[in-house]
Amino acid sequence: MARKERTAIDMRMYDGDLDDVVQRGLACLPRVLPVQDRVVRIGSVEIAGHAVLAPMAGVCDHPFRSLCRRSGASAVYSEFVSSDGITRGNKRTRDMLRYTEDERPIAVQIFGSKPEVIRDATQIVDEAGVNIIDLNFGCPVAKVTKREAGSALLRHPQLLGEIVRAAVDAAEHVPVTAKIRSGWDGINAVEIARIVQDNGASAIAVHGRTQKMGYRGEANWDVIRQVKEAVDIPVIGNGDVFASADVSRMIEQTGCDLVMVARGAQRAPWIFGEINAHQRGEPRDPLTWDERLDVATAHFALMLRERPVGVAVRLFRGHLSHYTKTMPGSATFRREAFVMDDADAVLERLRSYGDELKNAPIGEEVAA
Repeated sequence: MARKERTAIDMRMYDGDLDDVVQRGLACLPRVLPVQDRVVRIGSVEIAGHAVLAPMAGVCDHPFRSLCRRSGASAVYSEFVSSDGITRGNKRTRDMLRYTEDERPIAVQIFGSKPEVIRDATQIVDEAGVNIIDLNFGCPVAKVTKREAGSALLRHPQLLGEIVRAAVDAAEHVPVTAKIRSGWDGINAVEIARIVQDNGASAIAVHGRTQKMGYRGEANWDVIRQVKEAVDIPVIGNGDVFASADVSRMIEQTGCDLVMVARGAQRAPWIFGEINAHQRGEPRDPLTWDERLDVATAHFALMLRERPVGVAVRLFRGHLSHYTKTMPGSATFRREAFVMDDADAVLERLRSYGDELKNAPIGEEVAA
């Protein structure tokens, strides 16, 4: 019989236990609640504030969503979930539907290309008690588009509309929304947005890049403005939001109802607290390098609570790459940390790296 891989919940490490690590990191987050007098209604769901966490594959698991909500995200989205996997009862897929009450409002994003499968998957997710079901018409990666899912559906407006209608008809308790790109290789976002609205969706998120662009180039915020002017449902703008001031600029330039933060949150989940403080006119000092690393370490501890140690260590490397990208000496740190398979060793190296950064001025960002 294979040896059962230990889980970190039974481990004692890093000057105590995982609770100490989590609490130290959470204490560093600039927890600022969203502005409560600015409310966007999506169906029956009220979302206060300005900025929500975007759905990102391999990123938006429960620990990361929890950090973003604690910092002040107005709502959080799951990573996208396969409708085929949901309907087939795939364990890993069903695990991706787990959430906790502190994450509300939470949207689960699903993808697929068959209306009947989307219908069945919607019914299952609807019964799971989430707040919003979102349809993915924006993913640009080949493994999704070659299945005529994600942004590939922007080339098939009729089928896209049928998928939206199937989901809307199947959802008994929650609103259905959609996330699109500006187009495939050209721009047809306004046409698609009208189809989404006409088939009963309660909101639409627009990423200002085409599928062909991937994540290169500059997001076209004017497309978001055009969609906002063309539909009556709430519009969520997405693309090139990396700082609190970007949120204000996007709302001003496009008129969008909410802003969706993706890569800007991936490297700094505390961005939501900064956004909320900015909207309140309350400037805040940026987190120091060692505080940022404490948040990253808390993220790792939260992952260790939920996954086998080896899996958590491997998955955390992607997150850690983003957290440390501009930190002084980070290239050397990553070379050392990324070959470690033991959670205790990773935690100890995180602690020692934090000690190294304590006296480094926060302004000294480097591309490492």
